[in-house]
Amino acid sequence: MLLKIYPENPNPREIAQVVETLRNGGLIIYPTDTIYGIGCDIFNAKAVEAICKLKGIDPRKANLSFICYDLSHIS
Repeated sequence: MLLKIYPENPNPREIAQVVETLRNGGLIIYPTDTIYGIGCDIFNAKAVEAICKLKGIDPRKANLSFICYDLSHIS
C-alpha cells in the first residue's frame, strides 16, 4: 500500500493507518534529508528482524538508528 502524506495538510485517517501499521509490526518508508529510511516499531523484534532481512544484515550485530520525539524518550 502506498500512502502519500503531505506535511502541509496531513490527512488524520492516513496518519492513523501508518500508526496501525507500525503497531501491527509493519514497516514504513519515509523521506529524510538525503535518502529514504525504512522504519518500524523498535519494540517489535519481528519488525526489526524484517528490516535486517531486507538489508541483508544479522540482527544480533546490526547497528540501527532510531528516531525519538525528544531526549526524554531515550530513557
